[in-house]
Amino acid sequence: MTTDPSPRPQPRPGPGPQASIGVDLGGTGTRVLALDPDGTILHQASFRTARHSPPEPVGQLLAAISTAAEAVRASVGAEVSGVGIGASGPVTAGGIIDNPATLPAFTGLDLRAAVLDTLGLRCVIENDAAAAAIGEHTHGAGYGSRSSVTVTLGTGIGVAVITDGRLLRAGDGSHPEAGHIAVPDAPTPCYCGLPSCWEQAASRTALEAMTGSDPTSAADAARRGDTQAARIFERYGRQVAAGLGTLLTLFRPDRVVLGGSGAQYLDLYAHAMQAGIERNAPYRWTPPVLPARLGDLAGAVGAAVLARTGD
Repeated sequence: MTTDPSPRPQPRPGPGPQASIGVDLGGTGTRVLALDPDGTILHQASFRTARHSPPEPVGQLLAAISTAAEAVRASVGAEVSGVGIGASGPVTAGGIIDNPATLPAFTGLDLRAAVLDTLGLRCVIENDAAAAAIGEHTHGAGYGSRSSVTVTLGTGIGVAVITDGRLLRAGDGSHPEAGHIAVPDAPTPCYCGLPSCWEQAASRTALEAMTGSDPTSAADAARRGDTQAARIFERYGRQVAAGLGTLLTLFRPDRVVLGGSGAQYLDLYAHAMQAGIERNAPYRWTPPVLPARLGDLAGAVGAAVLARTGD
């Protein structure tokens, strides 16, 4: 076995409070931003996530991170403390993406080493749902919560639980994939192996299928009083509730935060969702369900926080 004799670049420290870079690496799109310690966004960019084979996708991502770092130096004259990447999971406890279904171009790659080797920046990688939950807990709708469940309704479904400021992790240190739980009435079997999975029933992708790939037009029609469109969102609310009710029974959080693009229609399905999570006493647990305050930036903001805290 041969080894590369050249030393790896070391993370570049800087004086005083530093900005950090957060990346939301999703199955459809990627967002990159720079965040200062107070939560102010100093730079942001987005682009479609490449699905073809490396090295082109990695080069595109590294270029975007480098641009964000240069923007920080130009705007506030500070160095960057580190990079956090929230990736569509699963992500191993060692920070390796293991998701050939929605991130085939990045699966199995050591992105942390690539960021350090190329840019000289320390990098942490976490499940994207966990990153979104940290973002909302630190700077968004989860702020002040002791125990919260954050559900991201995007290309898939991501779930993260935070108790006393810390993420719930599995025994092996990985992030539990709680978007993949059995529910009735999923339209197709899931790539996870379940014949009827919550992700296939209630993700934004599922809503797109229910509305003919155009949830926004269907939502506009429902808000104008179109009863057929309204029924689609009522059905979607019941499908969101099918999995959410199980999470509430398991974790009994004091707050639920709904994020991802599927959450923007919450007003149209909240009633059906609430009806679906009702239980008889003493099993009833219906905490407030709030839309994510950070919107589509929650994952990138949380990844930047993780880059700073290393949690």
